Amino acid sequence: MRIKTLLLSLLSWLFCSISYAQSTPNDIVNKFFELYKKEGSDKAIDYIFATNKYAKESIEAIGQLKDNLKKTLTIEGVFWGYELLTTKRAGQNFIMLTFLVKHERDPLTFRIVFYKPNDKWQVQNFKFDNKMDEELEEASKNINLN
Repeated sequence: MRIKTLLLSLLSWLFCSISYAQSTPNDIVNKFFELYKKEGSDKAIDYIFATNKYAKESIEAIGQLKDNLKKTLTIEGVFWGYELLTTKRAGQNFIMLTFLVKHERDPLTFRIVFYKPNDKWQVQNFKFDNKMDEELEEASKNINLN
């Protein structure tokens, strides 16, 4: 009986830890990049879209996204880390996080959109590109010279 109670307590603690560990967009992103580094882009993308029960309706699009990212990564080389560039909000429940993802050859830009319709955050969208240099050039044109 004592072992049963201990096991039940351990499982309860584990469940709370897992659900708490993914309670914010930052928590989800940290886990995403951990998987990205250790297990590859496919596992990382599967993880973030698993936060959204409606992602099953977009299996084909997610598969295409995974294929495109894998092809890009064969060119860009080793993953060296990531930096948060911007956080954009539309209210308190819709957020886009933009990351500079450092690879050996060139950086990538990841944009992850999160939505919290009720009490849990879910990934609404994930986009990536390798056009950071173009974005910087465009931003430099918008500098006020007064």
